[in-house]
Amino acid sequence: MRDEKTKMKEQETLAKNVKRYRQVKGLKQKELAVKVGLSADTICKIETGKQHNVGLKFLTAICRALDISIEELFLENPQRLRIEIVASEKGIESLKKTCKKFFK
Repeated sequence: MRDEKTKMKEQETLAKNVKRYRQVKGLKQKELAVKVGLSADTICKIETGKQHNVGLKFLTAICRALDISIEELFLENPQRLRIEIVASEKGIESLKKTCKKFFK
């Protein structure tokens, strides 16, 4: 069984990551709450680590709303944020020029 210290660390990591990914998406707590089907107060509690039992149903809804995997909610030290590139011919040429500058 997990000890109390481990549970606290997992809750802290979840809180930090929900807040970080929500902010990256540019959502307010209330906006995320509407997408997930929770109250803004509950989202606030999750982000501050005061909501102790967040069910799988709501964790998966949060992931869907934030376009992340459930694993990303529990990574202690995420090394990167996901970057999506919408490619067009013009965009690809611009990206090639930018890469050439960095990788001379």
